[in-house]
Amino acid sequence: MPGFLPSSRGSFILDFIVVAMAAVVPILLYSLWLVKVRKNLKFHRSIQIALGLILGVAIVAFELDMRINGWRHLAEPSPYYETYVFPSLIIHLCFAIPALFLWSYTIYAGVRHRIEININKARIQHRKLGLASAYAMVGTTVTGWIFYYLAFIASA
Repeated sequence: MPGFLPSSRGSFILDFIVVAMAAVVPILLYSLWLVKVRKNLKFHRSIQIALGLILGVAIVAFELDMRINGWRHLAEPSPYYETYVFPSLIIHLCFAIPALFLWSYTIYAGVRHRIEININKARIQHRKLGLASAYAMVGTTVTGWIFYYLAFIASA
């Protein structure tokens, strides 16, 4: 299915994820602000679980789209296809793959150890992992947007 962003050669799923990440990062940062400044652990937990589930569904849809429809034929018209597209994809994946595992484990550990109740090593570890996850998610978003531009927007 063709994308909906103007001047984009990307699929609907690619366009959707590019737009969705523009919302996910501010929501993620708001969630961190809630827990750090407002001490609202319950709402932070709800937001993180919801974001995790939504992004999980988006990742599955994205991977299915890439496996079924591919992406290279959409990126070939880019003037950067032979030069910067693949290196930018590799850099993006260096953020995206660790972000997936970091964030998944951070959510799992937060729920499993009930860190909203217990102040212990698990809570300290959760805070450190959460910060690393947030940086990885921002890096994933920025590098994803760069890759998206180089592969699906840029034209000769």
